[in-house]
Amino acid sequence: MKKFAWGILLLFAIAACSKQDSYEAEGTLTGVDPTLCGCCGGVVLVIDNQPGNYRIDSLPFMSRQNLYTTTFPRRIKFNYTIKNNCGGINQLEIGTFIMH
Repeated sequence: MKKFAWGILLLFAIAACSKQDSYEAEGTLTGVDPTLCGCCGGVVLVIDNQPGNYRIDSLPFMSRQNLYTTTFPRRIKFNYTIKNNCGGINQLEIGTFIMH
């Protein structure tokens, strides 16, 4: 009986670890925006099937230096909120994400 209980517990643990996260959007980080204006800067993000001009300046658990020096272009799945819109540029705050 103990072995059966441990087997059931192990199955639940495996199922929990293999859960697929769902993401709101998918896109491509194309590179650092080098322009110097009040609303510019950050890393340019092109969101699949969505028009607009998007920038991010950080990712959770990744230093700004690592983000800015990563190899571009870089595919990313993510959840987000719009922090602000300045001059037609949407600044996003990324929640959970995965790069691939």
